[in-house]
Formats: sequence, C-alpha cells, structure tokens
Amino acid sequence: MAAFHLHITTPEGNNWDGDVLGISAQGAEGSFGILSSHAPMIAALKPGVLKVRGEEEAHFYAAGEGVLEVRVDKRVVILLDYAEACDTLEEAQVKAKELQH
Repeated sequence: MAAFHLHITTPEGNNWDGDVLGISAQGAEGSFGILSSHAPMIAALKPGVLKVRGEEEAHFYAAGEGVLEVRVDKRVVILLDYAEACDTLEEAQVKAKELQH
C-alpha cells in the first residue's frame, strides 16, 4: 500500500504532519476512508473517531467538527476545531461520544 502525506491541524496547532497509509473519518454523510489513490475531494467532518494508519501502527483521535481535503497532488489536509490523541480505539470512541453531546 502506498503512503501519502497527511496534515491535521486545530486552533491549538498541528496534531499530525507526516506520511500515512490510510485514514478513516466520520463525514457529515457517513463514515469514509482515504487511501493514496483517492480522487480529489472536500468533505465536511462531524465529531467522531479519526483513525490514522501509519507505517507501523494505527493512531486514534477523538475529533470535533471540521473539513477534510484530498488535494490534486494527493496530500490530505484536515482542519478540525478539536482533536485529542487517544491510546486506543475504545478511548477515542468514549471521548468522541462526549463531543457529540
């Protein structure tokens, strides 16, 4: 699987800036995934779990609302109003659920 560049930022600063193999996000119209061959797009994100698959392990974030853009050059930029790194998927799910209330 080919890697692509991901940049995640919030008002507090950068949360991720590096190469990844895939992303899973909660879009306004449902969850979706991004791989290196994804077509350019812009999507609104709702609060939920953001999963970032790195070269060696997965990283999980409890994420607030935001926007995801897959650019023509295959770089992905995610702008979020909130993102908290979590150690496990379960922890991210609990914190994301708190954001939805």
